[in-house]
Amino acid sequence: MAYTAYLLTEESRRRILERFPPRFGDVACHHVTERFGVPPGKTRLPEPAEITVVGYACDASLEALVVTVNGRTQRPDGRVFHITLSLDRSLGRKPAQANEMIAASGWREVEPLPVDAVPRIL
Repeated sequence: MAYTAYLLTEESRRRILERFPPRFGDVACHHVTERFGVPPGKTRLPEPAEITVVGYACDASLEALVVTVNGRTQRPDGRVFHITLSLDRSLGRKPAQANEMIAASGWREVEPLPVDAVPRIL
């Protein structure tokens, strides 16, 4: 299964990491998932989008940034658009757990930070 995403540009990744220094040793800060688990042959490149960091969520071993994609925080599957910022893999954490962490911990608003990202199939 593939997924469609917005891959952060190097400049945007640098700005994010400057503004939100990672708490945990395994830094992700790579992309925003648009659709997850797309069956082979059904993938389509997402349309270019305006993406803005609007929130922050963290627990004891994972942190993520909530983003808007064209003004919306909710993905087509009902989950939250986000960037997994950092995590502690030695505790068994995985980037894919960010949505569950956001749902359990909630998130707080931050000063908006526009970012550039390129549509991709990953």
